[in-house]
Amino acid sequence: MRRRAALLLPAVLMARPVKAAPAAVNFRLIRNGTAVGTHQVTFRNLDGGVLEARSLVRVEVKLIGITVYRYSHETVEAWRGDRLVSLGSRLDRNGTPGFSEARAEGGQLLLRGSAGEARLPAEAAPLTWWRRATLTEGGPLFDPRQGRPVSPQLSRAALPDGGLRVVLVGGEGAEIAYDAAGTWVGFATTGEDGSAVRYERA
Repeated sequence: MRRRAALLLPAVLMARPVKAAPAAVNFRLIRNGTAVGTHQVTFRNLDGGVLEARSLVRVEVKLIGITVYRYSHETVEAWRGDRLVSLGSRLDRNGTPGFSEARAEGGQLLLRGSAGEARLPAEAAPLTWWRRATLTEGGPLFDPRQGRPVSPQLSRAALPDGGLRVVLVGGEGAEIAYDAAGTWVGFATTGEDGSAVRYERA
């Protein structure tokens, strides 16, 4: 028994602890001061050192008790280190569908969606906001709602608490905030109807 334990000891010492998946991120969507929906991102570790991130956005706007706008968007990403392995996204905007799919293949990222097909560099990343490292100047990006490559202008500024604020110019535009640990903590944009939309941590 002692000999068997001695043989097993090096393997135990060499085993690397499994890094815990990030904690879930939850927001309430506030439109012109009224809560209209939620945005949640959950994470889990998969085999082969892959991190899965599942984002779910649900919005329902009512006027005099009647629903006048519905929006649902779910995206599932698989990351190995700093590279996107695959992505699947489904959108329903007031009954109008959209989708995108991406997969890493042969040193490229193959993208297909409602907007068509494209071959992107292997380091391409979706605009799903939770990952701070995605929003770097010059990095190839795509909009997962319809699988459309995009090239927004980015500006980055340090926040007093050690966090980071990133402003995107182009499309609807957006302002994204991260804390000192890199966790996504804030978001603001302009709605399709010109309304002010901001995220509030739930």
